[in-house]
Amino acid sequence: MVTEQFYLFLVGSVALLALLIGFWQLRVSGKLSQELGKLRQELLKTQVGAEPKPSFSNSLDRVEQEQKGDPSHHSRAEKYRYVASLAAQGFDAQGIAVALQMAPVEVEQLLKLSQLKHQAEG
Repeated sequence: MVTEQFYLFLVGSVALLALLIGFWQLRVSGKLSQELGKLRQELLKTQVGAEPKPSFSNSLDRVEQEQKGDPSHHSRAEKYRYVASLAAQGFDAQGIAVALQMAPVEVEQLLKLSQLKHQAEG
């Protein structure tokens, strides 16, 4: 008799514990789904409102195209002059790339061209 009551108590306790854990999981999953919904909405807002940031190089090219006849040649020449000027002031390739919002590889190429020009002149 005592063992039957003990087993019933034990089974009831396990069932109650399982029920409480189930309710807790529902509550946690509800909160997580709400947070996920908020994050999705924020992501959609940022994707819809996000416009590509114009880089210095692209803006410079656009202005030069509006002002001059052959923009492809002039924009490269202007970039070269800007890079050479900053290099003469002591900036390294990474600093110039950050300042002009250009790719570091492009800046390094322009610096090499500048060095070659100085070697040819000297």
